[in-house]
Amino acid sequence: MTMVSDRAAGPSGRRARSGFLVAAALLFAAAALQLIASLERWVGTPAAWAGAAGSVEDHLYDYSIPADPWVSLGSAAQLHGVGMLLVALGVVASDWATNAGADRLSRSSALTVAAVFVLGGAHALLSGILGAPTPLQDPQLQLGLDAFAVAALVVLALRTVRASGPAALSCILLLGSTLPGYLVATFIIAPMIAGYQSYDTTPGTESVVAACVAGAAACLLGAALRSGRV
Repeated sequence: MTMVSDRAAGPSGRRARSGFLVAAALLFAAAALQLIASLERWVGTPAAWAGAAGSVEDHLYDYSIPADPWVSLGSAAQLHGVGMLLVALGVVASDWATNAGADRLSRSSALTVAAVFVLGGAHALLSGILGAPTPLQDPQLQLGLDAFAVAALVVLALRTVRASGPAALSCILLLGSTLPGYLVATFIIAPMIAGYQSYDTTPGTESVVAACVAGAAACLLGAALRSGRV
């Protein structure tokens, strides 16, 4: 009886393990790119780039969601944008590993999150390439999109938790990639690390966001290891 059960669970376990490994790899790569972008702003940026603002803490240099007035710093926006595109792929891969598309609400939530992250990633990437924000910079549009992303991530976590606790936790950590998560990073978490609250953007804010993505990747790696023991 045990052998029959193991055999029945085997393919599902292998599918889940492969999917979670792919998702974890995508998120680890995204976190690395976003960390490099953050270091480019806070560590590698020449002082001359500060321009009239006098400090890269000014929102003029925020590259996660470029918006006028905006100054592009090197390739930070492009790196962050590609990272967001990888996160979108990781969300879809994780949901496939967990549900294989059987749960329609889970699947639609994952696709909603992925779509929002694709738009955000494309906005940052194209803005960096063009040197000016795209029309996606509209504040109301950004707030609306991120509201959908937050709601979908919460739903995805709730629908996933019974199948895989680590995968559900990864959804919660990915809230750090949304606009509310960014605000929490710059006003609460980054000041705790930097030791002070900036007048605008606290140093290392984007590194906190990258750390959230890396944490989500670690959760998915844990999910892969657990599925391998099914």
